[in-house]
Amino acid sequence: MRNLLGTIGAALALAATPATVQAQNQTPSQAQAQRAQPQMIVQFDDATIARLLLDVQASWQIEAGANGRSIYRANANGGIAFTVMPRACDERLTCRAMMVLTPFTRSDKRSLAQLDAFISAFNDQTPSGKAYRMNDGTVILQSYVNAAGGISLANARAQLLVYGQNLVKLREELTAFAGG
Repeated sequence: MRNLLGTIGAALALAATPATVQAQNQTPSQAQAQRAQPQMIVQFDDATIARLLLDVQASWQIEAGANGRSIYRANANGGIAFTVMPRACDERLTCRAMMVLTPFTRSDKRSLAQLDAFISAFNDQTPSGKAYRMNDGTVILQSYVNAAGGISLANARAQLLVYGQNLVKLREELTAFAGG
């Protein structure tokens, strides 16, 4: 607990440190690379999605999707598996959004009404998460990140991290639900 509080304190201190001091702690090549990369996202192309996945320490494989769009099958620490798909694309495959999905195969014997009540309660308690049920009982966790008009890189990264937290929470709660 003491280490956790120390880590939180250090993070808060760093957040309160002016950006110029933080930049001085970087090597010159790190600072130059950070300046060279755009901090505002206006589209989700392969380079942008790869950068976001690297930022959240995920590994991934790219598959060909419909209409020439890439599908990213990603994995992160803690057994987190998810799929990222560009959305809101025009004919030149300029995509203004990305959808993040994780399916959970049903393993319980409860009624669909009970599962629906569980999903409704999860969504009520997790306003940044959206879970829903397919006809076969598969539960899907979804997030949609929109870059129309621009979104900061930090905001897009934070949305992926929150998605990971929601995914872990839903996985744990579904396990308890199935057991009980």
